Order: sequence, then structure tokens, then C-alpha cells
Amino acid sequence: MSGVAPELEKLLVLQEREQKKMRLERELTAWPSELKALESKRVEVRASAEKKRLEAQNAEVERKKLELEAEAHRAKAARYKIQQFETRKNEEFAALGTEIQREEKEVQEIEDRELELMALGEKAKKEAAVEAEAVKVKEADLTAKEEDLKKKKTELETRLADLLKEIESLAGGVDSGLLAKYRRILANKKDTAVVPVVHGTNCGGCHMKLTQGSALAAKGGKVDATCENCGRLIFWPSS
Repeated sequence: MSGVAPELEKLLVLQEREQKKMRLERELTAWPSELKALESKRVEVRASAEKKRLEAQNAEVERKKLELEAEAHRAKAARYKIQQFETRKNEEFAALGTEIQREEKEVQEIEDRELELMALGEKAKKEAAVEAEAVKVKEADLTAKEEDLKKKKTELETRLADLLKEIESLAGGVDSGLLAKYRRILANKKDTAVVPVVHGTNCGGCHMKLTQGSALAAKGGKVDATCENCGRLIFWPSS
């Protein structure tokens, strides 16, 4: 960086480190959201498996209800048969016969529905078993990603701590007045405080045209040369 004032060279090195610091801080800020996304995915995966399990369970519950219902109709049919055996009236015998047929028809229809539910239940059980195995794989993958994310956080925190020490050391070598001005600009602009003059006429920060005085001040190596538009410190880049 020959041609650039030594104090500005120091600021440019400091700025590069502080930009790294800002990137690390952004990554750390995003970390909880990344972890939350993995946790949400875990909930989603478990919910899918639970849905399949409940489908199988509900099919079995419904089948048992039908089984009890069929048993109740069989019991009625059995009672009607006893009554039919005991009666001596033809009319009553015929009426009981009709009731027996009706109950037996109900039993047959219920048993048909039971068979359908059994088939659905078996299908749901198989799907639930497959989903349960898939969940194990997905959960293992999510756990691995969570561990990687936690390691990443630790690494980021370590790098940030080291960088903060380096920044403190570098800042100690810069003139206090110039450092204070640099800090104010960086806090305001959030990205860069020291920028080059581009194309010999424009600010490298806001890209607006500089006054001739500002451009000449930068070219002359003045450490306090600034852009009138954005207020950033400017320097003349070495060719």
C-alpha cells in the first residue's frame, strides 16, 4: 500500500478485521434461527410418524367397536331364535324369523366393514413401521446437524474472541483522534469508514463525485481527507 499514509494503512488493516468481526457477529446472530429451524424440522418429522401411528391405532379401535356391535346383533339373533323355538304362534314365529334375518344381515354387513378396516389397519401398521424407521434416520441426521451447529457456534465465538483481541491491539497503534473519527463513521455507515478514490474522481463508498479539493487532499496523502457526500475517510490508491 505504498503511497497511502501510514496511519490510513493502519486503519485499513483495522477496518478489514472489523469487517470480519461484523460477519462473525452476523453468523452468531443467525445461529439461534438455524437451531430453531432444525428443532422445527424434528417436530415435523415426529408429527408425521405420530400421524401414521394414530391412523393404525384408530383403525384398530374402530374394528373393535364393530366387533362389539356385531356381537350385540348375534346375541339378539340368538334370543330371537330361542323365542321362536318357544312360540306356538305362526304369526309370531314368522315375525321373529324376520327379526333374525335382519340381525344376521346386520352381522354380515358389520363383518364386511370389519374386513375392510382390518385391511386398512394392516396397511396403516406397515406404513407406521416404515415411518418409524425413517424417523430414526431423520432424527439421527438432525442430531448430527445440531452437533455441527453447536461446534460452529463454539468456533465462531473462539474466532470472534481472538479477533477482538487483535482489533484492540491494532486500534492501540492508531492516533486517538483519527481512531475516534473512524469509529464514528463506521458506526454510522455499518460497512466501511475508509474507502479509496475510484476513477480518480469518485468516492469508493457512496460513488458520488468528489470535489477537486477532496480528491487532491486524498492524492496528497492527507489522513483526514473525507468525502463531502457520505463523510467517509478517503485515500488515493497506489497504482
